[in-house]
Amino acid sequence: MSEAALNRRRHRRAARPSAGTRFLVVLAVLLSFILAGYVLAVTVVLPWLRVSRVVVQADFDMDRTALLQLAGLDGTRYFFSVDPATVAANLESHPMIRAAEVERVFPSTVRLDLHRRRPLAVALVSRDGRSVPVALDESGTIFDAGAHLAERDLPVLSGIGFQGNVVGSTLPARVQPVLESLHDLRISSPEIYRLISELRIEPRGAGGIDVLLFTEGFPVPVRMDGAIDRDTCTYALMVLDVLAQRGEAEDVAEVDFRSGEIVYRMKEGARGR
Repeated sequence: MSEAALNRRRHRRAARPSAGTRFLVVLAVLLSFILAGYVLAVTVVLPWLRVSRVVVQADFDMDRTALLQLAGLDGTRYFFSVDPATVAANLESHPMIRAAEVERVFPSTVRLDLHRRRPLAVALVSRDGRSVPVALDESGTIFDAGAHLAERDLPVLSGIGFQGNVVGSTLPARVQPVLESLHDLRISSPEIYRLISELRIEPRGAGGIDVLLFTEGFPVPVRMDGAIDRDTCTYALMVLDVLAQRGEAEDVAEVDFRSGEIVYRMKEGARGR
C-alpha cells in the first residue's frame, strides 16, 4: 500500500468521533429536550392547571356556596394561583370560624380544614327594642346572635354595653382575663363552670374591673378581682354553702374575696360582720 493511501486512512480514523464523544453529544441533546419540556411545563402547562376539587372538613354546618365565595374559590381558579395563607385569612374573617388550614394537593385539589368558635358565655344586646342573646368565646369575639342561644346553658356576661350589630366585634381587652380564666375553669372544673349563672363586670379606678360572680342555688354574689380561678371559686362555694346552712345568706349582700380575706357586706338593716 502506498504512503498516500495510508495517510488517507489515518485521516479518516482521526476525523471519526470516538464512542465517548458520541455519548456526550447524545446526552447533551437529551438534556436539552428535558430542559425544554420543563420550561414548557412551568411556563405554559402548569399555570393553566385548574382547581377542579375543593374538599371541606369542618366541625360545623355552613352553606358550601357561601363558604367557597368567602374563601375566594367560587370562580375559575388555577392551582398555582391559590395562596393558602390568603384563603385562610379570608375564611377566618368570618365570625364563626376560629381557625382555617388550607392545603393545595397537586394537581387540582384544595383542602379546607375549618374549626368553629365554641360559645363560652352569652351576653344580651338591645335590638329593635328587645334583648337578643349573643355568643362569645374565650377570645372575647362575638360570633353568633339569636333567640336559639337562650336555650344554651351558659353563664351570662353582664355589665358591658352593646350597640347595633355586634357580631364580629371583640370585647375590651380588660375583660380578656375574665374570659380566659372562665375558659380554663370550664376545662379544669366543668362542674364549677356549670354552677356559674352570671358574671357581672363592674369598672373600678385606674381602668380595672371587679367581677361579681353569681352561682346556681345561692342568692349571694361573690366579688372577685379580675380573673376567676378554680381554687377561689371552690372556696367561695364552700363559704356560700356555710352561709346557707346557718340561715345567714338572707342578710348578706355580697361576699368580697378581693383582699384574700373574706369580707361580708351586709344588706341595709342587717347586722354587719
